[in-house]
Amino acid sequence: MTQEQLDACTTQENECFYNSYMNVIYGKGDRYVLGFRCEDPVIDHALIRLGDQYFDPTLQAAGKFIPYTFAILTEFTVFDMMRHAKSNKDFPPDVDYIQSKKSKFKNVITS
Repeated sequence: MTQEQLDACTTQENECFYNSYMNVIYGKGDRYVLGFRCEDPVIDHALIRLGDQYFDPTLQAAGKFIPYTFAILTEFTVFDMMRHAKSNKDFPPDVDYIQSKKSKFKNVITS
């Protein structure tokens, strides 16, 4: 993501779900992407998709961004993201939400 694009994004520190949610609402990304940062330990995380590229404005804004492996759980359009947020007390969807609403999603495995 260019510095100009990043400057236009919501980038509150340590708020990846909120940042990604707001950036998709305001057109800075096409999709809200929910998944896991493949680190030790694995961390549930949200980022945005813009075109065919994925960006993490939260970590990129923190400086000294180091690319990482990300396992995508699901992607939401702005409409679907807002619909799920409404049923989640206005919070953006996260992994716990997906697991609690597993009957609304396909192929959710809980263990």
